[in-house]
Amino acid sequence: MYVPGFGEASPEAKAAKHLHDFFTYVAVRIVSAQLESYNPEAYMELREFLDTNSVSDGDKFCAALMRRSSRHMNLALRILEVRSAYCKNDFEWENLKRLAFKNVDGHNTKLMREYVLETSHVETDPDK
Repeated sequence: MYVPGFGEASPEAKAAKHLHDFFTYVAVRIVSAQLESYNPEAYMELREFLDTNSVSDGDKFCAALMRRSSRHMNLALRILEVRSAYCKNDFEWENLKRLAFKNVDGHNTKLMREYVLETSHVETDPDK
């Protein structure tokens, strides 16, 4: 189906970009949790970096982390490694598809039901 208004990128390409950034977010959470238990100093460095740098653009975040210091470079490399592994091995792609279908169908049904109830005012006589 042709979808106008997306320029050169398809809706799927836009969704892939959002997933790419989301995988960075997930990798940062995983690495952060790992560091918290075995390397508190690196954990604090990552937390401090997160306080001043958004993860909303995953590549921009990792690029900035790499350039901060050699210790930060190692953190960035670990995040890149975890991001790739999570995407390829752990993310449940079929579950995503199933949940997307379920959410679209469920929300469509809910919205239609609400509209019908709102617009079909059936008068009820309280004495009957």
